[in-house]
Amino acid sequence: MNKAQEAIYSIAFNAPPERHQLVWLTCTAWQHIESMPWDAQATEILVHWQAQPLPLMVTRQRMDAAPGQVCLGLPAPAQWGKRKLELQVDRQHLSVRTACPTLAEVAQPHNWRDAGLDLHAALMAQGVQSRVHGSYAWQHLTGLVYVHPSSDIDLHLNVENMDQAAWAVEQLVQAQLPQRLDGELIFSGGAAVAWREFAQLTQGKVAQVLLKDLRSVRLVTADDLHTLCATGTLA
Repeated sequence: MNKAQEAIYSIAFNAPPERHQLVWLTCTAWQHIESMPWDAQATEILVHWQAQPLPLMVTRQRMDAAPGQVCLGLPAPAQWGKRKLELQVDRQHLSVRTACPTLAEVAQPHNWRDAGLDLHAALMAQGVQSRVHGSYAWQHLTGLVYVHPSSDIDLHLNVENMDQAAWAVEQLVQAQLPQRLDGELIFSGGAAVAWREFAQLTQGKVAQVLLKDLRSVRLVTADDLHTLCATGTLA
């Protein structure tokens, strides 16, 4: 992003970054990244990302990250062997932040378009936004080749409570898409559970599931999730 774009788009961020959030970087951030000792392939990827310019994604934050630093991921497409680069950038040098594309946006060019739009509409009717991360999102965002015939569609759905989460899972189970649906239910404060694990939990097939948030991963029970939905925090 050039200086003129920074002047237009740079905003003050009061809220903390969120997992799966897309970010664009300032020129200062890119200059710092370019000064690091990357190998030739990584350098080629980073030059392409800056030139376009393309976003990076907020990942789970490393415990050893310096104060004020944000951990980001750059998953490269097939032409670079699907290499994944990890970066840490000063928070003040995140120029733009936005959510991942919606299922409706990502579905447009694919043979599962109609089924994807139907699922998106059904979820939206009950206040659940379906957003896409993973290969399909990156192909949509970059125009580069990420998807292969067996690629999953990775979704994340923000839900307000256990009932809404269970209802959303039922929609995913019933969806008539040719691709496997994967992804997460995101509860209060960005705490996320894989939707397939959530289904097993509510069916009594498992006693605990992994819950991920911006900085940690832990095992939780159904009661823990009820508490999270009711209070916004875990007991």
